Amino acid sequence: MDTKSKNKLGLILVSLLFLCMTSLSFLASADIALRTDYLQQDRYYKTNGFQEELSQFIDMVKRLHFNYRGYPDKTDMEKLGEDQYEQLKSDFASSSAGQMEEINQHYASLIAEAEASGKAANVPKLEQARDQELQKIRQSQEESFRQAVKQAVAAKDQEYRDLEDSIALRSGSFRYYIVNKNRDEVYTNVPTPPSVEELKSNSVYSIRFPNSDNETDNSFRWINHFFQTNHWEGIIYVPKNVEGYSLIHSNAQYYAAIRERLFKECALLVITAVAAVGLFLYLRKRAAELSFVEGSLFLLRRIPVDLRIFVLIFAVFCAVVLAISVSFFSLPLRPEQLIILGLESFAAAYVTLCLIEAARMLRDRELWQRQWQKSWFVKYRELLTDVLANRNILVKLILMVGLSLAFPVSALVALISLDRREELFLLVSGAYCLFYVTIVLPYILRRISLMNKIFRGAEEMAAGNLDHQIIATGKGKGNLSRLADNLNNIKQGFKESVEGQIKSERLKSELITNVSHDLKTPLTSIVNYVNLLKGENLKPEEVASYIEVLDRKTQRLKVLIDDLFEASKMASGAVELQVENVNVASLLNQALAEFSDKIEESSLTFRVQVEQQQMFAKLDGNKTWRVLENLIVNALKYSMPNTRVYVSLSEQNAEVILTMKNVSAYEIDFDAEELFERFKRGDKSRHTEGSGLGLAIAKSIVELQGGRLEIEIDGDYFKVTVAFPK
Repeated sequence: MDTKSKNKLGLILVSLLFLCMTSLSFLASADIALRTDYLQQDRYYKTNGFQEELSQFIDMVKRLHFNYRGYPDKTDMEKLGEDQYEQLKSDFASSSAGQMEEINQHYASLIAEAEASGKAANVPKLEQARDQELQKIRQSQEESFRQAVKQAVAAKDQEYRDLEDSIALRSGSFRYYIVNKNRDEVYTNVPTPPSVEELKSNSVYSIRFPNSDNETDNSFRWINHFFQTNHWEGIIYVPKNVEGYSLIHSNAQYYAAIRERLFKECALLVITAVAAVGLFLYLRKRAAELSFVEGSLFLLRRIPVDLRIFVLIFAVFCAVVLAISVSFFSLPLRPEQLIILGLESFAAAYVTLCLIEAARMLRDRELWQRQWQKSWFVKYRELLTDVLANRNILVKLILMVGLSLAFPVSALVALISLDRREELFLLVSGAYCLFYVTIVLPYILRRISLMNKIFRGAEEMAAGNLDHQIIATGKGKGNLSRLADNLNNIKQGFKESVEGQIKSERLKSELITNVSHDLKTPLTSIVNYVNLLKGENLKPEEVASYIEVLDRKTQRLKVLIDDLFEASKMASGAVELQVENVNVASLLNQALAEFSDKIEESSLTFRVQVEQQQMFAKLDGNKTWRVLENLIVNALKYSMPNTRVYVSLSEQNAEVILTMKNVSAYEIDFDAEELFERFKRGDKSRHTEGSGLGLAIAKSIVELQGGRLEIEIDGDYFKVTVAFPK
């Protein structure tokens, strides 16, 4: 027992290890697939981030040595540029022009008043005052303009210094040596031009401009164009070693670290994949011992197969998202990594179980069929089919629910319309409320009332009250009315079935009694006469008489037993028919001739009418002979003495019709169908010979051949009709 437990525990641990190896392989594969480009040498220098940094640096160099060329030696107007300088001058001139215009207008009115009042001597003073104010405005304007120019130049100087500082800060990341061929000028941040050998040994990245190879690169296209247009040539490179902090070198080291990690992950992927395959093969060999797998599959099968597929897709999706969004292979180790590994292992376990079950379904299609029949899709399809089976009910239900939900809305709209005196909305909503109260609501209440009646009727029927009647009031024949009628019909049918069952039990009791009586009577006689034969001193004529009685009773018992077996075979349908084209007229004539002696001995008169002597039907001749024999014997036994028996044979449509009519010697106070019951006789006292199986056997033979046998009783008048199909 301990060995089995240890083996089971060992297999569980191996299975868990298999899931962990599979999860690690998946995580490594996802991480490698996402960062495949990191495996390239010097991948960072091909990224958009580095190219943007390089493009930004070259733009700074271009602005420093092209836009700001000779900047320290320029005048203020040259630093600002003629356009900006003139714009500032124009702005200040336009701002002071308004003030000067107001002063001119003010003094013009004063001078006009002085001249009009005859004080012309004051005009020179007014003009002098005007000129002084205008001069002050001009001086203020010039001072403000000089200050604005000074501030603009200071801002420009600051931009120039910031640009120099930015390039100086990036000198550890980028080195450049550029020659302006138009001016024979050199722009550089290195003391000497770098040689090819120096670039190979001391740089990790370099690029020359202009360079036609970069024409397709949007990041460097404008640089090439600028260098070509201005006849610049140069090289920009990233030094291998740098003093201090460099963003470029830091990013490059980060990419190199990822590249080194990915190589380790590749090795881990190979190891874990090989381990997972090996563990899988080992577990496959020990599959018969993996009882916990069968238990898990049993639980899995309790989930509907379509829901299982949905969960499988969701589990795979979550596993992929988790592997993509979280960096699993990072140091230091964190508790979150164990959680991630556990979740991935759980997903791997579920996927593995689904794959095992799918493989079994492929081998055993019946397994798939059984599980598919329990799926949600099949259940909802059946439910939807049932819902849509009677769309009339569904439409009515939706309509009633919609109308009922609209009623409170209409009532609310009516109240709001009444408050706001909105006649149109009040009229429409009021009309709908009236329509609902007078038509819809009574209809719903009638349906509910009828449903309650149906429930009460069903409860009465379940309680055994088969006389209860569900009365469906109201006009029309809706679904509930039809349901009530169907329940009434079911109740009536059940009632008739119960009555038929009671009748069947009664007939069964009579059958047992009749069988006992008919078998016991000859058997008792046989026993008695055998006892008599055992007596001594019997005369020969007495022995012969007893033997004759024994023979007659034995034959009687044999007939009863033969008829019983024949009736049983007919009822079970275990009869082989030899169907052929039989002349029914000839067969009837033969049967009547066979019983001619008995007919003559009786007091009955047979009136036979055959429409024509050639009437054929596809029948078994021997079995049909038995039918005719039973009918003739039945007429001889049970017809009133000194009466006539009418026999007729004719053709109607696709049938040959035989009828036999006679007056019964016994009162028939039961249903005609009871005569087809086994051991049922018209002679209830059972004084006549016979088994009581004749009509039952005849009916079975006729029906087995596709025909029908019917009996009509009108008082003592008895009529048998047999229809043979052609």
